[in-house]
Amino acid sequence: MFMFKFVICVLDVALLNNGPAVRGSKITFTASVTGYAGESLKYVFLDDVHPQHEDEFILSSNESTWTVEYPKELYEAGEYTAKVRLMKSFLGIWYFVASSSTTFKLTDSLNGNLVLNQNNLDRPNNFVAVNKTVLHYIKLPDNEMQFLRENASTIITYWFIDCIYIDQTTDLSLNYTYLDLMGDHYIDALVVANNMPLPPITTTTTTTTSTTSTSTTTTTTTTTTKPPKTTTNNATQIYSITPSTQFETITESSEPVTHRIAKRMISNRTIMKKRNNSTKDYICHNSSIVPIGKTFTYGHYQETISVREEISTINITGLNWLQHGDLLNLQVKYTGSPPFDYCAIYKEGQYNITGNETCNFKTRTVSNAFPLVHYFSDSDQHTVIVIVENDVGKNVSRATINIYKAAVHAQLSVIVVPVVFCLVAVILVVFGIAYYQHRSRYTIEVADFDFGQQARLDYKTFTERLRDSFRNAFDFRQRDDNDPLTSDTRYDSMS
Repeated sequence: MFMFKFVICVLDVALLNNGPAVRGSKITFTASVTGYAGESLKYVFLDDVHPQHEDEFILSSNESTWTVEYPKELYEAGEYTAKVRLMKSFLGIWYFVASSSTTFKLTDSLNGNLVLNQNNLDRPNNFVAVNKTVLHYIKLPDNEMQFLRENASTIITYWFIDCIYIDQTTDLSLNYTYLDLMGDHYIDALVVANNMPLPPITTTTTTTTSTTSTSTTTTTTTTTTKPPKTTTNNATQIYSITPSTQFETITESSEPVTHRIAKRMISNRTIMKKRNNSTKDYICHNSSIVPIGKTFTYGHYQETISVREEISTINITGLNWLQHGDLLNLQVKYTGSPPFDYCAIYKEGQYNITGNETCNFKTRTVSNAFPLVHYFSDSDQHTVIVIVENDVGKNVSRATINIYKAAVHAQLSVIVVPVVFCLVAVILVVFGIAYYQHRSRYTIEVADFDFGQQARLDYKTFTERLRDSFRNAFDFRQRDDNDPLTSDTRYDSMS
């Protein structure tokens, strides 16, 4: 008996894109299939722009990409949709399996964003350190950067800080140092790319003829003019295109178009500044730019930054040698702009800090100092790692703590005091017993005879009285000399 087991794989597809993109650039769509079992699949791509794009690929892969160019002359800015249909073959017939769609945007201006870089690190926020150079650069998407490389003859970026024109650069970046602590600044960058075609390579031939009486010599000199080159800095993705003087002067007037546009922006900002004392109103609240023609692609980037002071070297003071059982009590001091987040990590033995240490739990403070108290349960060497952060960055420092056990010797008072008190107690007991015995020996018993009272006599016979007399006489003879009663004691009896 044969048993057949059929495994049915359910395929699903997802579609993504790398938009938004400026008009004229390309967008790449990526379709990914889940549940793929190695069979051949057909990917059918299409979008809803006019004129429409459509393409299909037959692949033995769970992923397919589709790249489409959207020229400026054919497509307007807006939001569009692309779709992929996944098909599978059975006996040479393709049938539908799954589909997915994604939306993408075409924009009039360049996308990307303005990035701040300090100490060779991109800032994760809008805070920068005072008195240190800040690299401002425009980070464009890869597809738009490729578009500029292939189409732009010049790229000029105009930089404004607090509505004041600072500089123009050709590499999409600006280096600037802020000197005012706790200040805020408003950065505005206008990128203008000239889309006019690159100049053709021209060759100039100069012929010089010299005639002599015997021979004629002809010399030909060839001069080749090359178009501007594009340079790429892979480290920070900052690109520059050398400006072409020839293209800057091919305009309606002798002044370059890009310079006239920048001057117009500067003039507008000056007018707004005169109308309103707030220098940031126009820059921060008006992001619109007047279109500058079909031959140019532009981008407008704005950012507000704050200048703060970095955390200086952390100073840790206190006892580094502790006897086992003592509490660690350190004082941590530093300088910088508040607020601060701090924490401490305790490591056994020696530890060399890397600067990348982090804490799960942090304490916030506005003070430039805080105490550090801790108890070590063992006797060993420990390292205390202190991490202090603020809006600009962080600083890590350490202190080595040594815990020792000391030999415990009993103090003299611990032995002497109990012994002295025991001796005093013994002496007091001995003297008390001796005093009691001495007092007992010299105590005189005095008989109390009260003759004022009438004697009460019992009636006795002669025989009884005689017996009592003998008994009293016998007891007197047996009395010891130590008896406190003297021989002078008188015993009288009434007859």
